[in-house]
Amino acid sequence: MSAETGTRRRRIFLAVLCLAALGAGAWAWDRKPWASAAAPKPQGAPSRVVAVLAAKAERTALPVRVEALGTVESMVTVPIRSRVAAAVEKVGFADGAFVKEGDLLFALDSRVIDAEIRQSEATLARDKVQLEKTRRDVERYTGLAARNAVSQVQVDDAKTTADVQKATVAQDEANLQSLKVQRGYYDIRSPASGRIGVAAARPGAVIRVDDILATVRQLKPIYVAFGLPERYIADLRAAQDANVSITLQGSGETISDGRVAVIDNTVDPQTGTLTARAIFANADERLWPGTLGAVTVTLRMESDIVAVPSEAVQNGQDGTFVFVVEDGIARVRPVTTTRTVEGRSVITRGLSGGETVVTDGQLSLRNGSRVNVRNPAQPAAGS
Repeated sequence: MSAETGTRRRRIFLAVLCLAALGAGAWAWDRKPWASAAAPKPQGAPSRVVAVLAAKAERTALPVRVEALGTVESMVTVPIRSRVAAAVEKVGFADGAFVKEGDLLFALDSRVIDAEIRQSEATLARDKVQLEKTRRDVERYTGLAARNAVSQVQVDDAKTTADVQKATVAQDEANLQSLKVQRGYYDIRSPASGRIGVAAARPGAVIRVDDILATVRQLKPIYVAFGLPERYIADLRAAQDANVSITLQGSGETISDGRVAVIDNTVDPQTGTLTARAIFANADERLWPGTLGAVTVTLRMESDIVAVPSEAVQNGQDGTFVFVVEDGIARVRPVTTTRTVEGRSVITRGLSGGETVVTDGQLSLRNGSRVNVRNPAQPAAGS
């Protein structure tokens, strides 16, 4: 074989190898994912149908409610103080008991004041007798003066003596009344009905003036204080008997028989909030002073408003929207919401009521997606 023939065969072999490599590369390119994705679908191929849950946008009536953090407060809180210095003889209540207005709480040693009262009563009795004597003198001198037996000066002196004695009796009566008032300080009685705390003094203890011996707090009825933004002032004033409920933090129990009773007369300039108080009957004493809870105030009812389930409202870059189902097609509809009540969102713009909105399955939807509205109990396709 000549050298020229060998060279020609090598060239042919290399050309065959190049063609084979190009064919393999074209086959690999055709197998890439993006190549298959870019390939046009056959004509008449069905589009994907997404199974969703849906509900109707309703025109209904819903309450206007605001929420705040509330604190239970006693309507009447009275510290029991001593107005005299004395020894405690008796404690008339059990710690934490319910007491009524006028019940004896503490009895103090009153032997000194009792002796002073008896002394004052004796002085008053003596001066009253002396007053009677001076009055009889006035009558006697007046009769004698009529017969010219005594002078008019003696009559006037007798009258002056009687007037002085009358003033002395009045002073004795005032002194006795003052002592009786002070005697009342030795029997310390409850100024209000409510629960009393722990006694700070026991029998035999010597207390001083203005010592706090216990505290009485009224529990029935009771206040719940809460703060609201100042924009609700007009609504609160218009709804003085607005319904109020409180959900206690510890137990999660909800009590809903409250009514707005007091609105503070000033707005806190630092927080911009207004303090209000609701009154609860608290007949079973479920509310205790100092307890915290979530307060809900129902200001009024709004009628003829559009509401949808809250799960139908989605958030996007351009704001809130819902998917509205029309002829089996899901369309994006921008909406404006104001508040959420009882699991429903109030729509003020975007819906007029009666539309079918998607409540579950939005993550698989795009504007224009075909949907199949299924029953909530029916499993989704492919699940």
